[in-house]
Amino acid sequence: MATESNPKRYAEEVDRISNLPECLLYDILSLLPTKQAVATSALSKRWKLLWTKLTVLDFQHSVTRNQDIGNNNGRMTFTHFVCNVLLLRKPLTVKKFRLALDSFDDSIHFHVSSWICYALDHGVEELELLLLFRKPFELPRRLFGCESLKIVTLYGDIVLNCPSSVHLPSLKDLRLGSKLCSNEDSFRSFLTGIPNLITFFIGRVRRDDVTAINICHPGLLFFCIQNKVPFPFKIEIDAPSLKCLSFFDGSGQDSLTTNIVKATFDLSEHKQQADEHDSCGHLLTELPSIQSLLVRHTKVQSLRFGFSLPMLNILRSLQFDVKCCKWHILPRLLESATNLEKLILHKVDTDGPHELCCWTEPPHVPKCLESCLRIISLVKFKSWEHDLEFVQFFLNNAKVLEKMGILTGLLDLAENSRILKKFSELPRGSSKCELFLLNG
Repeated sequence: MATESNPKRYAEEVDRISNLPECLLYDILSLLPTKQAVATSALSKRWKLLWTKLTVLDFQHSVTRNQDIGNNNGRMTFTHFVCNVLLLRKPLTVKKFRLALDSFDDSIHFHVSSWICYALDHGVEELELLLLFRKPFELPRRLFGCESLKIVTLYGDIVLNCPSSVHLPSLKDLRLGSKLCSNEDSFRSFLTGIPNLITFFIGRVRRDDVTAINICHPGLLFFCIQNKVPFPFKIEIDAPSLKCLSFFDGSGQDSLTTNIVKATFDLSEHKQQADEHDSCGHLLTELPSIQSLLVRHTKVQSLRFGFSLPMLNILRSLQFDVKCCKWHILPRLLESATNLEKLILHKVDTDGPHELCCWTEPPHVPKCLESCLRIISLVKFKSWEHDLEFVQFFLNNAKVLEKMGILTGLLDLAENSRILKKFSELPRGSSKCELFLLNG
């Protein structure tokens, strides 16, 4: 016969979280927005003051969602809530300060500046700001002299007007999705004051006053720019230590100069210029040291057939992500990469059986196939007739090919085995070539 359970005993058994060590409770609360972390103070005496010792502060507010803070007396404004939290918390270091604020009230700029200064005064290491205002927010000057900052992320209506002297010795990761500096000199002085910068991201989604950026940094390793603003925009890079570049642009008027060994280009985003030296060809001309390249061409519009590429003699690894009827670009890439050793072909659009119908064998076999191409990976390939014809060309002409991996994207093991068997029956120009299925 079922016995009636004791609610108090049941609660004690279920509340296992409260019995965890305080250090684990702090870690758990640090994963929550600060509003929710403060709300846990009502759970029990042990929880009452836990939030006051948190070193991660995450404030989120949107006037469009009417997000006021509830308290015993009614409603508390977001401004009062943040001020009270900063006033009542223990005077501990702030490891991370995040503020996501959407407001029509520009008078809140004063409070936002004071909250940022609070974080700076408490040795903040990671600062993340997402600010949507009618009037752009200008960062407090003290931020540009903070020695504790290691990671800075700025998104939204934020103007990055730098002082003449910038000193951010600990900053290693910088992500800008906001309005950039009002002039090139300001931006150059900004980077000069970040001697240990490793990762740099720029995202432009709205027009600003900048038409050119000069990235000059001796220690920068990773640089990514996403430019969605359809206005002329020029980039010049002088970064001898740079190892990885990701570049997505729609203006078609860019110039890069650097010793880059790995790069990503999205041809879908490049507008074709009037002359034959289109933007992508020009970009690659400026990258003579490139060793690894990822090329995407996934939009409906085609590059004109006058598309040209420079010789990429140092290129060793090429990945080509392509939509149907864009395969005419591939032979030109292979002809340019005379020392290519690894090739990854990724079909992005696999809705029908005719993705490779535009593929025609080039009049001359690219040099890399006959002398150095050793690894080929095929992603989203099946065993349709056009697939088989396409793969046959590579198996026939890749004389030193050692491995060909196939990832079909299918979950059916029997169908995968059938596809592999189809490819395995094709004649090969290399006696060392091994065909196998790749794991997705």
